Amino acid sequence: MGAFLSLGEQKGSIMYLLTILLAYSLERTFRFTRNLHWRRIILRWQHWQISHTKLENWRQHELGYVLWALIPALGIGFLLLLFNHTLLTFIVSVAGMLSAIQAPTARHAYQRYLAATADDDEDEQERQYQRLRQASGRHESAPVEHYLLWIHLRHYFAVMIYFMLFGVTGALVYATLRDMRHSRHPHWQTVNQVIDWLPTRLMTLGMLLVGNFSAAAASWLNSIGNKPQNNFIALTKVAEKAESLTALTTVALIKRNFLLYIVFAALLTIGGWL
Repeated sequence: MGAFLSLGEQKGSIMYLLTILLAYSLERTFRFTRNLHWRRIILRWQHWQISHTKLENWRQHELGYVLWALIPALGIGFLLLLFNHTLLTFIVSVAGMLSAIQAPTARHAYQRYLAATADDDEDEQERQYQRLRQASGRHESAPVEHYLLWIHLRHYFAVMIYFMLFGVTGALVYATLRDMRHSRHPHWQTVNQVIDWLPTRLMTLGMLLVGNFSAAAASWLNSIGNKPQNNFIALTKVAEKAESLTALTTVALIKRNFLLYIVFAALLTIGGWL
């Protein structure tokens, strides 16, 4: 009996790793319609709530508004738990991850930005810079390298971390809180600070290991001190210490960091801990 349980756990661990590898490979290889992006799904779900007056009371309370937005993610998790079928869970997990990590606008803008830089086309470079800024969701002016780091954190790395911790439900709950339409209430800044805190510290820890460890270690330790830093500041400070940042070196750092965590996930899979 114990051998069968061990075999089942091993299959589950392998499924986690295969889901990550397949979802991220498909995202890089194919272009998918916007209708399959989790952001579009959630915004349509929220619009359906707004268009039904019977649900008016839900919108009057911030907690009810959030809970309503989370229903698709939680519903998927409940159905997977109910059916408890390995192949179904794998297929839904790949589809869920794929919908949550879509950032085609940012990818296209980055490629156009590099081309404009090579051609010394300052007008086009500025246009693509603004597109990257918009894709990052940041309102403050910052170097393009900072926007690239933030886009990767929120659209790729954090989704992977929450998937590894809580499965596809965790990844979709994170993507929902990231993408849903919400008020400008200060509470939302706290929510974003909380959900991005762990992914930020893990991503910057990886940068220490694949970059200049001695130069970046102090900044990383400071980011987990008694007074939590703004995640964007913590991320960019450590990255600047770990690497001399340009658009190209930033993406190279991101890729090395991501590969490190894929290797880490593979080791966890081999050990049966994932």
